[in-house]
Amino acid sequence: MSRPEEASPTRRPFAVPFILLLISVTHLAYVPLAELRQMPILPPALVLSVLLGAGYAYAARLARRGEGFEVAINLVVGEDLGVLVAGLILGHPWGEHLRPGTAVILVLQFALTFPEIWRRQESGRPIVAPARLAWFVLAYSLAFAAYIAFKPEGLWRVGAPGP
Repeated sequence: MSRPEEASPTRRPFAVPFILLLISVTHLAYVPLAELRQMPILPPALVLSVLLGAGYAYAARLARRGEGFEVAINLVVGEDLGVLVAGLILGHPWGEHLRPGTAVILVLQFALTFPEIWRRQESGRPIVAPARLAWFVLAYSLAFAAYIAFKPEGLWRVGAPGP
């Protein structure tokens, strides 16, 4: 007779939670990154960095169960837009001082999309969300590069923070 198909054991996602943990660690390493780049340590930025690190760690925990990519998307979009807007309002170099690990974080945010696209393709689910996140991170990277290149004064004309 016909043999019932054995349910294949579902593999727990590894790449997305790992990348989210790396983003979390990068945020939690605010002080060493600021010191390495010889930037001032700003208490509000430190608090924000710790909160973002905790948020990404929570998203990694959810992602380990195959959930939580929506939380990660919200964190990425909110963080990136917040840093860019704050940098434009306060002027250059505030955008960089708020997040000293920007280059590492952007690479990890972009890398985050590929395993999720792969996992969704294998399960037959739409890849729209991670694909849009990839395009967003690319667009944000270009916008932040323009911010660094043009060094805007900002609307509030706040001077550069001291060491």
